[in-house]
Amino acid sequence: MGLSYDPDASLVNSTWVAVLLSERDVAGQIPINFVAVPAVSLTAACFGNNIYYDNSAQKCISNLLVIGYRRFLVDIYWSVEQRNWTFCPVAIPQSARVVTVSTTPSPTATASAATGTVTAVADSSGSLLYELGPYLCSDDLDLSGLVDIFLDHFKVTNSQWNVYTSFITLNLHVASSAASPDQPAASVTSEQLPSPSEYMSSLFDARLSAYIYRPSQLAKDRRNLNESWYEVDDGYKPITEYFTVHEEADGKQSTPDGWPSSKYVQLAQERRLFLEYGSVDPQLGSYDLIADNDVIFPPHYLTTAVSISAADDGSLTSGCLYDPGATSVSQVNSSWAESSSIPIINGSNETKTLRELSDLIVNLTVCGLSPMLNSTLFNKTADEDAKSYQNISMSASWAWAIGEPRDASPSGTDEDLPKIDRCAVMDLSLGGHWRATNCSEERYAACRVGNHPFTWTLSSQSYTYSDAYDHACPENTSFSIPRTGLENTYLYHYLLDGPKDILDPTTTDPAKYEVWLDFNSQDVASCWVTGGPDTSCPYVADPHQLERRTVLVAAIAGIVICIITALTLFVKCNANRRNSRRGKRVIQGWEYEGVPS
Repeated sequence: MGLSYDPDASLVNSTWVAVLLSERDVAGQIPINFVAVPAVSLTAACFGNNIYYDNSAQKCISNLLVIGYRRFLVDIYWSVEQRNWTFCPVAIPQSARVVTVSTTPSPTATASAATGTVTAVADSSGSLLYELGPYLCSDDLDLSGLVDIFLDHFKVTNSQWNVYTSFITLNLHVASSAASPDQPAASVTSEQLPSPSEYMSSLFDARLSAYIYRPSQLAKDRRNLNESWYEVDDGYKPITEYFTVHEEADGKQSTPDGWPSSKYVQLAQERRLFLEYGSVDPQLGSYDLIADNDVIFPPHYLTTAVSISAADDGSLTSGCLYDPGATSVSQVNSSWAESSSIPIINGSNETKTLRELSDLIVNLTVCGLSPMLNSTLFNKTADEDAKSYQNISMSASWAWAIGEPRDASPSGTDEDLPKIDRCAVMDLSLGGHWRATNCSEERYAACRVGNHPFTWTLSSQSYTYSDAYDHACPENTSFSIPRTGLENTYLYHYLLDGPKDILDPTTTDPAKYEVWLDFNSQDVASCWVTGGPDTSCPYVADPHQLERRTVLVAAIAGIVICIITALTLFVKCNANRRNSRRGKRVIQGWEYEGVPS
């Protein structure tokens, strides 16, 4: 039985949907290597208790996907005995006598496998959980289960407003022998290595081929931009200031270092997944990584680890990629930048330590780094307690202040929806995060100089939002919005360093600490767009459906989870495990809606 995408319905709410999607869309034309996203180690988040159970893994990975994690570090083990890529660090012996017990054994280092006996516990469906030294492992939790979950996730989230790109980094190991579970695995001989049909690339390509953006596709796209990234709608093209462009005499353009934007990948190419290798154990030294290079990028091709250090308040003392003197992307090496380490949080004062960790995550993101969570939060995995992990992923949200945008949950009928609080400002008193405010207020406007990512100026006087779009910005500048956390940091510091008689976040006058950004939802509540007050929400033929369906997400989730719980109890009493699982999939029938692509 394969695994499926089955997150907790309680993790979905309309405000969070609007935050995720508005940030996705505003960064939609930035090359993907410059967009910081939350990253997580599955070993820490799902298997930190040394229990490798298929049902728990299904729930854990599904929860991480629904709460916004986009980069996944996966430790996978080649089992010579099973000839399979498994999550369990120890190979389950094929010929050992199994002693089944009625309650889950406590994992302890034992030598029972050496005597030909392995202790196992049977769950309610009859599946066995084997005790292998310090680990408890299902015999069917392998790479195919991960593929199943992502495939199901991609099928469920297939509309414009809930499509996201995922990145998987694969660390390759060899499973230890059950006779010596605490000892390093032996080197794998050439005969014991995976065969071509067992290669990582074959296993991913067999079922996820339609979703994978391949190294060969990147090379082809780079060779002729006129026929790739420049051939699509203007709204899908990557911002060229982020990479090098070479132009030949005939006008053909190419790039040696560019990457596509998420809108190009997700919407123009309809791809969802990037794969790369991370570390490879020396015991697998003869494994042919080159054979996988049409599907999986070479080691660390999509990751640049940046060492960081932080003060007690979460501010970075080293590793921040913000450079006050930089004016171009080439001066700020933030391509695929990811934090190399985050402190382990297992203290007893959960609120304090989680707040400290959240502060650090905020600072990593605004410094241009994808925060990598590589610890088990408070000794609980994400299937046991997903809320702590959601707190961290939400902290990686670089744009909106807490509780914003406020129009994500409009009240009243479509005709009665208020048109206030539908334009975005940067609030200097909130560290440069955004708020939704009344579009008729008068504020200074943020103006991008040319199309430079890090260079800004301010309008000479204050305007309403509509007038700001038409009249505020001086020549060779445009009313604009930061598109990444690092761009936001540059604008924030530019405004902070300006004349205090114009802007001063220490005052009580909002006109002195709020600045207009080119972002509004005047057409449809929850549908945030750039391009001025007359830009329409492009998602639905009847735009008011978007308002209704966005605000109903959380309510529907609660109703559906109650129905599914009742059905599951009924099915468990009257059917087998296969039917029980099929029932659970009903919960994923929603489509999240919120902002335009």
